[in-house]
Amino acid sequence: MTIAARIQECTGKLDVGDAENAFIQLAIAIDGTAKQLYPGKKTSERCKKFLKDNLPFILWSLSNGTPAKTGSLSFEVSSSSESSERIEFEELVYKVMRCSLFHDGELSEKVEFVYAPYIGTLNGRMQFPLALIGSLLFAVIASPVNERQRVSESTSFTFGKTKVPVNHMLGSLERTKMAIRNGFLYDVDQLLENFNAEANRT
Repeated sequence: MTIAARIQECTGKLDVGDAENAFIQLAIAIDGTAKQLYPGKKTSERCKKFLKDNLPFILWSLSNGTPAKTGSLSFEVSSSSESSERIEFEELVYKVMRCSLFHDGELSEKVEFVYAPYIGTLNGRMQFPLALIGSLLFAVIASPVNERQRVSESTSFTFGKTKVPVNHMLGSLERTKMAIRNGFLYDVDQLLENFNAEANRT
């Protein structure tokens, strides 16, 4: 299957709220994209590099366009023995989420996807919004190496009241960002730009 097919499958699973199967398709799409971006690197290296390199965009899309230059993000995860460990975002997504699904057939007990607008912890489990899968998928869609990929014309996302075909976003970070902005309640990026412009005039 092509990366486009994985993107389309992931989108379909997201539509019905099937987080685990959406993530499986996403993980394969990430690897296919990373393989083109970083040829010669092992699977774990290239996938984690893709996640780390795209972290600012992922956080931007999750936070109403808040500018992010974040180079790293880590979480504290508790184990059953009540001890805890710090784990980097890319390690969490690759090893804890991806590898548990691929090798154990189920998502690690350390994490769960929830219908909530936050990242948090409950009873020792990391909780991630379903929107995180979408943000990771947007990073795949926006990657320039996927410019020639094509999904079904009916495959789309609705941002706010604006429906945008995935094919319109493929391979372009700029077009993907423009589409996502339609769904922001507040576009923090634009608000800050306006504020700075006003400050420079005074």
